[in-house]
Amino acid sequence: MNLYSSIAAITLYLVAAGIQYRLINTPISYRSLAPGLLATACHALAAFTAISTSAGMDLGVIQVLSLITWLICVITLSASLRRPLHNLLIALYPLAAISLAAELLIPGKQQFLQHQSPGVLSHILLSILAYSMLTIAAVQAIVLALQNRMLRDHQLKGLPSILPPLQTMEAMLFELIWAGFVLLSLAITTGAVYVDDILAQHLLHKTVFSVLSWVLLAILLCGRAALGWRGNIAIRWTLWAFACLLLGYLGTKIALSLIIH
Repeated sequence: MNLYSSIAAITLYLVAAGIQYRLINTPISYRSLAPGLLATACHALAAFTAISTSAGMDLGVIQVLSLITWLICVITLSASLRRPLHNLLIALYPLAAISLAAELLIPGKQQFLQHQSPGVLSHILLSILAYSMLTIAAVQAIVLALQNRMLRDHQLKGLPSILPPLQTMEAMLFELIWAGFVLLSLAITTGAVYVDDILAQHLLHKTVFSVLSWVLLAILLCGRAALGWRGNIAIRWTLWAFACLLLGYLGTKIALSLIIH
């Protein structure tokens, strides 16, 4: 079931990306929405069957990355019904397809999680949601930086012509940051409450970088409210916070998978 659903999702993602590219200058419509919805449905089946096994939950690096790319596509697809984010899907759909292909082709080390309390599972879910939301925010920040530079250089064709105005893009960025900040706050809180010995050696790296990311986001949001931070300042702080989260998560997973074990 995982093989067939993965292949179907990869095919549908590529089709959806092609359709979205052809309709890049038009509002989101059923024609571009339908293949994306089908792709995320097949991806959901593939991701959850890869993680939920008879031996327990397999939280290997590739499995979790596949789940994260699925969440990113679902969140962006849902948000595009209210905000003009659908052009981001041109890049996100192929990324999700690559994660599924990697899951099929690259043998990963299985890391089973068994008999965990609801509190620990909620911490894992909130962490994955926070990471997904802040990944979208980082992508949005990169697109905003490119748009800002092209407009400053008076390049009015290409990317600036298919994106909303800078003010709208910046407002969307801070909406994503707020959502990611709330989810990260909940993830850190549930980790502190439910995870035994969260400062243990194998969790210290992830904990420190997650808290550092939270601090950077808090400073950015305070700077936005008190000092009106925007533009390149907001972009830099967003990318720094995401980089910390990336180092905290992937650094720990890769170290555990390739070095410790």
